[in-house]
Amino acid sequence: MVGAAMTAAYFKTIMREIWSSKARFASILLIIFLGVAFYTGIRATGPDMSQAANDYYAKQKLATNSVQSTMGLTKADIRVLNQHRSQLTYQATRYADVNQLNNSQVVRVMVLPTTQRLNRLRIVKGRLPRHANEIVLDAQAQRLQPKLKVGSTYRISSTAKRNAQFTRRTFKVVGFVNSPTYVENTNRGVTNVGKGTLDYLVYVRPQVIKSSVITRIDVQFKNLRGVTPYTAKYRRLNRENTAQLKRWLKPQARKRQQALQAQAQAKLKPLQQATQQLASQVPAGTAQLVKLQSQLKRAQAQVAAITMPTYLYTDRTDNPGYTEYHENTQRVVALSTVFPLFFIAIAALICLTTMTRMVEELRLQMGTLKALGYTNTAVGSEFMIYGGLAALIGTALGVLFGVNFFPRFIAQAYGSMYNLPAINVQYIWMDIGIALAIALLCTLGTALVVLRVDLNSLPAQLLQPRAPKAGKTLLLERWQWLWHRLSFNHKITLRNLFRYKQRLLMTVLGIAGCMAMMITGFGLKGSIGDISVKQFNELWHYDAVVTRSGNETDQQRQALSRGQLYQASLKLQAKQVTVKQSGVAEQTATLGIPAPHQSLSKFVVLWHRQSHQAIHIGDRGAVIDEKLAKLYGVQAGDDLTIKLAGQTTRRIHISAVAENYVNHFIYMSPTYYRRVFKQAPVYNTNYVRFKQATKKQENAYADRLLKQAGVQNVTLMSTEKATNFKMLDSMNLVVLIFVISAGALALVVLYNLTNINVSERIRELSTIKVLGFYDGEVTMYIFRENLILTVLGIIAGCFLGNWLHAYILQTAETNALMFSPTIHPLSYVYAALLTLAFSLLVMGMMHRKLKRVNMLDALKSVD
Repeated sequence: MVGAAMTAAYFKTIMREIWSSKARFASILLIIFLGVAFYTGIRATGPDMSQAANDYYAKQKLATNSVQSTMGLTKADIRVLNQHRSQLTYQATRYADVNQLNNSQVVRVMVLPTTQRLNRLRIVKGRLPRHANEIVLDAQAQRLQPKLKVGSTYRISSTAKRNAQFTRRTFKVVGFVNSPTYVENTNRGVTNVGKGTLDYLVYVRPQVIKSSVITRIDVQFKNLRGVTPYTAKYRRLNRENTAQLKRWLKPQARKRQQALQAQAQAKLKPLQQATQQLASQVPAGTAQLVKLQSQLKRAQAQVAAITMPTYLYTDRTDNPGYTEYHENTQRVVALSTVFPLFFIAIAALICLTTMTRMVEELRLQMGTLKALGYTNTAVGSEFMIYGGLAALIGTALGVLFGVNFFPRFIAQAYGSMYNLPAINVQYIWMDIGIALAIALLCTLGTALVVLRVDLNSLPAQLLQPRAPKAGKTLLLERWQWLWHRLSFNHKITLRNLFRYKQRLLMTVLGIAGCMAMMITGFGLKGSIGDISVKQFNELWHYDAVVTRSGNETDQQRQALSRGQLYQASLKLQAKQVTVKQSGVAEQTATLGIPAPHQSLSKFVVLWHRQSHQAIHIGDRGAVIDEKLAKLYGVQAGDDLTIKLAGQTTRRIHISAVAENYVNHFIYMSPTYYRRVFKQAPVYNTNYVRFKQATKKQENAYADRLLKQAGVQNVTLMSTEKATNFKMLDSMNLVVLIFVISAGALALVVLYNLTNINVSERIRELSTIKVLGFYDGEVTMYIFRENLILTVLGIIAGCFLGNWLHAYILQTAETNALMFSPTIHPLSYVYAALLTLAFSLLVMGMMHRKLKRVNMLDALKSVD
């Protein structure tokens, strides 16, 4: 039996084996490192992003619900909520929306409560206002107007009617803030002022706004504190809370109506008294008396016509960005379930091949140890320690790198879209445990699979070299016409390829997986880049959007067409509508109704994406964009529920679905609009097409139009394009991760497989060197096989990459964007060239190794 001294010596032998095969050990470790880093890092990204948002909402005390009324809220509503203060915290808010005439931006001026009980602002720069002449701005204001800084002067400049809402209109900027209500950088919700969407918010002291009517009451239910947002429990409690809130405030609608009627009736008393007094003095039918009685009758009819106000209840899901952010984290989670699987699967394949080769190389040593009396456990421990060390070290390094790098990198990419604080990385031990188990399975599991035969063999069998694999006649050889025309070297290459089927399969699958990931990376870059080209060049053929307060006047028409810049315009109604459905985040869409006899097709191309068949707006339904149809699971022939600001929800029939990539739209004819909304459209917008113009000329045109009475806003599409696609640049960072990770894996896979191939056939290669083959010819002997396998892997990878790209697009799109589903041919070319380049690089490394081979040692290695 073997004593303790021999055990220590055997352990030294194991360490010596690791050191002598550093390249193989490092390749296994590197594959495990890449797989674990990608798996644990991507898996941690979604939870890290979610946790950052949850902590932010809790710290800033984001309201769970909000209440508004079509006639404003009063102290009576506050008293009702005050009766239930044991169950909730509330905060009354007043605000006024204004259209800034000096820059065409729509701003919400909000009163900053003395004590922020809910929706606490996060200070980005400066401080909060302390006096009536001070103001803080939404951080989005500085992005839209870079000249605004702490210490700048800010002025509210709107129409006379809206200016009259404020006690003062000039302020000193003392800070910039972010509100937890608006976590998305650009979207601030809709309004019935100006162009229909808010650009940013400003916060003032209470005495600045004259109106005492409460615009909104924010509510936070105490039973939701500590409950994780977005979970099923949160949604259930929120539904119960909303129902409770509606029950409490339901009687208030009738009381508010009665109070308004009483106020209006009180104002009629002088008119009633005057009518009664005149009736007692003059005969009935007198002209003056009849006139007073008519006035009184009309006034009383107006009092009777005062209806009950509608109370509007919203929750966090109605806040711009709240649901969208969660859906983005879920997209990252979806990516983390598929993409790392490619790494893990490829790692398992390569580890299987590597451990198989290692067992073959140490076959003689295993026989010697068994002959000396070592048990199967002792003999197999070398491979367990070898693979286990590689797995443990690779997993440890992979976790440290992946968890600390990938979440921060991807969160930074999304950071351009949201104004949340930086994430704190967390170690998800379940995922780390799964990664370690997979790593050990890839190494120890594959080693056990390979060892199961050899460990049960007799020492005498192991001490003899394994018989070489028998050659077989290839099917290709039966094609005599082709086979006789092949050179000797080409015949040898084909025979070797099909002789070692396991190596062929492993190499093709490994390269195909890496190729697929690189195609996906390049394809994503093309899909994102196509949005700008397709939307602004192919689908939209206008250069400016002019928004008015009402129908077009003669003066506005003349101002619109004046100057050499103007080419053509389209008159239409454009209003913002919200689309909401249970289980889907609320979306904002532009409702467009072109004026009769106006040609929409000259300004907006409506067609089916795949067939490019033109779509015409009919009188029996509306045309919606493809992304909106996807989100709500509808198609032509279905119905969709929409809501116009200040009105009840309406159901519209979908007649067609058109190609579109940016934001959402709904187009319908004036006839169908009247049928749905029971009113005539107000053509408050013009799409304007320019001739060739510079940015300076476009700005001058916009400034001139804004001086016209009734013109509220001019949006230049060149500015819109530049602003909207800044955030898409960040997506290139995510794409870069895919390409670099896939490229690194491809390089390791090719190196490992080629190294194994050379090691397996070192006697064969030494033989042909002895026969007089030059170094370059020996390298080509291997390279021809590698090149064929690489090409086969590239071909298989193209099909696999096409599927993976489609899946990634499906999961990575945001609600307001649709990526182009087409992969550019150059994406396949770039991925193939990179794979070929890696193959050439590896062969260059192998060429140096083959030049240094000692032919005599190799040829007598099995003696």
